[in-house]
Amino acid sequence: MKKIAFISTNDTTVWAGSEELWSQTAINMANQGFTICANVKFWQKKPKNIQKLEYLNCQVFYRCYEHNTNLLKKLYIKFFKNQSFSTWLNKVAPDLVIISQGVNYEDPGWMDACLRINIPYAVIIHAAGEKFWPSDEIVAKIAKLYLSAEKCFFVSQRNLELTVKQLAIEFHNAKVVRNPYNVSYDVFLSWPKDEGVVKLACVGRLDPDAKGQDILFDVLRSEKWKSRPIEVTIFGNGYQIKTLKRLKDLWTLDNIKFGGFVDNVEAIWSDRHALILPSRYEGLPLAIVEAMLCGRFCIVTDVAGNTELIKDNINGFVAKAPIAECLDDAMERAWRRRDLWHEIAKEAYESVRKIIPPDPIDKFVEEIKLLLR
Repeated sequence: MKKIAFISTNDTTVWAGSEELWSQTAINMANQGFTICANVKFWQKKPKNIQKLEYLNCQVFYRCYEHNTNLLKKLYIKFFKNQSFSTWLNKVAPDLVIISQGVNYEDPGWMDACLRINIPYAVIIHAAGEKFWPSDEIVAKIAKLYLSAEKCFFVSQRNLELTVKQLAIEFHNAKVVRNPYNVSYDVFLSWPKDEGVVKLACVGRLDPDAKGQDILFDVLRSEKWKSRPIEVTIFGNGYQIKTLKRLKDLWTLDNIKFGGFVDNVEAIWSDRHALILPSRYEGLPLAIVEAMLCGRFCIVTDVAGNTELIKDNINGFVAKAPIAECLDDAMERAWRRRDLWHEIAKEAYESVRKIIPPDPIDKFVEEIKLLLR
């Protein structure tokens, strides 16, 4: 059997939606008999999927700068990354390397190392954003690395298009793939009972820079929304949880609650009407896919792949930009049509299944196998 090395460039959060595709694929292929190794950052609390890889006797290498200062980390990356990347790759000697990036220019040097020592590699790009425009120097380097890859896998068409624009190249080796989700494909939840309160959920890591929770807070601080029977529960964990809680108290946002991290996603949607996700940048959020699969509609911003699933005023509502005025407009349009929410949610339930496959991991595994031939 072939040997595949999976590398996650994530070094900012213990676990995120971007970690699911590569890790579940690695587990799937290990169960099929492939030799799997992984390179990830060390965290004090080991994620479940990493534990599963170790249980399957996969070799997991940990990048150990968890306790280093930011300065030491920068020195490590600057002076030792090329040697350590090449050394590890030569030692592991994989037939193929899969590099998973949270955003499209996150790779600190793995692609370059693979190219220099002639190891075939593919790259997964989970998110792209208008604020991540690289310099000419970086463009020249990254463009070469992407075009030298066996395949560049993007999780949304919009992210592929934005990366083409930012790098001013035409990809000959790009493919759009779908992320796995955490609900049953055949899930069916009854519509929430009318209790006189509209219940929304904002699901995602507590990271306003990406997920834009502060934009939602800004909208909900207006007297208009404070006076309406609406409740928004913030689900997820993240480094900004204390700041967001302080902001809630500062603006006296009694219409906002914090629900923490919830493993059972279907339970979130058992008594809530819709997802609200005011993201500044994305890939194709699992939260949107999961909400629609559960028969709930979404109020989102027009970033990344959101509008590949959501059609404004048809199966959800789209804010033209991630700013408070635009989000307020989308929320207001949704509010005025709340007597049709059940029908809009049914449209979301049906339309998402025309785009998202029943088993994205099986499809991605087949894509990797094609690269091994």
